[in-house]
Amino acid sequence: MKKTFYLFAFALFSISSAQDIKITLDDFAGLNTASATSDLSINNYDPESTGVTLAFGGPASGLGRDGWGTGTSTFGQSGAWFDGSFAKFGNSGNQMQLDYKVTNNSGNDFKLTNIAFDIRTTAAAVTSWQNAYLATGSNLVKGASADTGSSYANLKGMGTDSINSGINNYSISLGTVNDGTSWLADGDSAIFRLTLSNTGAAQLDNFAVSGEVVPEPSTYALLLGILTLAFVRIYKKK
Repeated sequence: MKKTFYLFAFALFSISSAQDIKITLDDFAGLNTASATSDLSINNYDPESTGVTLAFGGPASGLGRDGWGTGTSTFGQSGAWFDGSFAKFGNSGNQMQLDYKVTNNSGNDFKLTNIAFDIRTTAAAVTSWQNAYLATGSNLVKGASADTGSSYANLKGMGTDSINSGINNYSISLGTVNDGTSWLADGDSAIFRLTLSNTGAAQLDNFAVSGEVVPEPSTYALLLGILTLAFVRIYKKK
């Protein structure tokens, strides 16, 4: 009987517990479907088939903010960062902006917790970046849950930092910059715009989004009811 109870408890925990997700994209040139390398178009990138996807450039916001496309140079260097595939920024205003989108089609709520990326530049004018939320086409909410949260305002700042010459590593903890929990309900998206200061050549690589897929409370209750019924039937048979 104890064995049956332990199996019951383990099954409930396994089905209802949150699932950690991390989507990392570093092959920008290889995944780019735009007809020209000066444009960037990556849509529905989901290497682990989690239902949480990434989009960059055209498919992200439809506003044409796609940096300056992608590049394949290693700049004569070797090492893990110089893999010869990156998103790039250029030398005009629009070319210094890159839109990207996180979409949740996991079947449950998604708690977006972290956004990380690397930026490399040798341009003296490129000294900072800003990450902003675009409300149109988005529904990222702050609160205790996806159902009860309130939507963020358009152009809400979601991270900023300085850029030094060379390779810079960044990690945005959304719980810190937003002073709360950020949620995407199933079927919703969050669009962001990464903007670099002034103009000058720069490269983006090793982009990653992290979070948790969290079953809704109603899902917990349904699973508990089903498993409880199964447990009772097993108990009666014994």
